Amino acid sequence: VIEASITNEFKFQKILLSRSYRLEENVPTTESGANVKITSSSSIEYTFHETAPGVYLSDVPFSAQPNINYQLFVSTRNGGEYKSQSTTLTSSSSTIENIYAVRETNEDGVDGIGIYIDSFDPTNSSKFYGYEFEETYQIIAPFWGPDELVIIPSTANTPVSLAVIPRTQEERECYTTLNSLGKILTDTNLLSEDRVSKFLVKFFPSDDIRLNSRYSILIKQYTQSIEAHNHLETLNDLSSSESLLSQNQPGFLAGNIFSMNNSNEKILGFFEVSSVTEERLFVSRSEFFSISEPFHWPICEITNPPVPEVIRLVRLDHVSLYCEHPAAPPESYPYDVVPASCGDCTKLGSNIKPTFWVD
Repeated sequence: VIEASITNEFKFQKILLSRSYRLEENVPTTESGANVKITSSSSIEYTFHETAPGVYLSDVPFSAQPNINYQLFVSTRNGGEYKSQSTTLTSSSSTIENIYAVRETNEDGVDGIGIYIDSFDPTNSSKFYGYEFEETYQIIAPFWGPDELVIIPSTANTPVSLAVIPRTQEERECYTTLNSLGKILTDTNLLSEDRVSKFLVKFFPSDDIRLNSRYSILIKQYTQSIEAHNHLETLNDLSSSESLLSQNQPGFLAGNIFSMNNSNEKILGFFEVSSVTEERLFVSRSEFFSISEPFHWPICEITNPPVPEVIRLVRLDHVSLYCEHPAAPPESYPYDVVPASCGDCTKLGSNIKPTFWVD
């Protein structure tokens, strides 16, 4: 299985190699120790090195250039030799005109936010598009406090106890990033102009944690060749639950990569050379929801356990301190606690603010 896509972005390009396996097998699927290179009609050769099992990055950053043919070559440790068809960069004349969010109710009656994109190619030469996205959302711990509980080990004269100390790191505001899986496809081939209009890239319900405070999405638009587009579209169709349950079982889906020494060997994958453009959008919950529609954290319950139980929960990292009652009445205990993620955002994300983030 060869996942190979290079773009006109100046970066370290990436190739992924793996092997398919039978459901009952328990074998490594990544393909390590291979030699990977891309040649070009401009007589420049780009070699790749393995940075993780099955992940190969180019030795130097480069960008695919127009009107140049590129060809992929892979040699595996077991002697397999593979090459792709020569491929050229797709049109780079399509631009993203707008990315925007809309509060709406989807077909299932769910209230939420839809993320849409508009793009246009005045030369009418792009036609086929794939979209990937990276989502980053801010997490504000709803029951954060400035102090935390730590366990004081027992000594010869004292039992295990608890102490309240100031927090030593940022645990109120954190960030989590998620990447899309595969490409979302669309085309303008049957339209009078090469315009993508109000294309839905992502929808999430109003109670999704991604919209607890502030959200950002980076959308990448890939201009594809008709061959790459049709290959991915067919692959998506065959991978859907409807296809898996249908009576018509498809044959093998061939791409544009072939074995050089075994014509019967099956290679799944497509070598794609695409133009890419990208835009980022920020969305705050307050833009679409009133104060009377706050985000509801489903598991944030304040409890007041006995001290031995608090010690156990702190040792397991299951709770965070909400507040201390130094002079607690006899019928209660000195520490109010909440589930760990409700008072400490690092349980759900990173406390390092991304460089692109705008508050």
